[in-house]
Amino acid sequence: MILAGGSGTRIGKAIPKQFLKVGGKPILAYTMDRFQNHPAIDSMVVVCVDGWENEVWEIAHAYGIGKLTVVVAGGNSALSSIKKGAEAISCADEDIVIVHDGVRPLVDDASIDAVIADCTRYGGAISAVPLIEHVVYVGGDRTDVHYIPRENAFRTITPQAYRYHKMMHAFRVMEDTGKGAGSAFIGTLMMDLGETVVLSKGSEKNIKITEPKDLVYFETML
Repeated sequence: MILAGGSGTRIGKAIPKQFLKVGGKPILAYTMDRFQNHPAIDSMVVVCVDGWENEVWEIAHAYGIGKLTVVVAGGNSALSSIKKGAEAISCADEDIVIVHDGVRPLVDDASIDAVIADCTRYGGAISAVPLIEHVVYVGGDRTDVHYIPRENAFRTITPQAYRYHKMMHAFRVMEDTGKGAGSAFIGTLMMDLGETVVLSKGSEKNIKITEPKDLVYFETML
């Protein structure tokens, strides 16, 4: 499941950033290529900006993305978009669904392999990279400062992978009880619900294109 529903206002362009062309090719096409060419991926669903569905299909046809089977408009948040994507696909309970940001076109096979392997064993896996800098958090006011041991601090990114039945169960619990409704992403929803997830080895190169400087970095990596 590739998430392509962001508006990209921070990058300062007239169109959503996932559809910007770098080297003559849309960013989303680079991301889709990564999964198209991975042998463990059977099919793809893209959750996109409402009204851009045809553009996604056109990109798929232009760049030979034959594994794309579903395109659906996203919701009003990343979590609601993931829910819409999950509801739009047909999977067996034990199937593994990988969720990935459409504007992370530098995802590598090793990161995909890692979340698949860890999800197979634990039922849920989140790509993560260790933090190099020291991290602190603030309590009641700015003088109430506490540090997190650096060896215990990670930055979570995508891809993330979950058994399909586990993902759908989490959404049902959220709807029925309201628990986890404030979660920002599927990974934090799983944590809020007390589900087992494991951190998988991610890559620092797997950046999320958010600002103009990220476009420059991506161009240098092509």
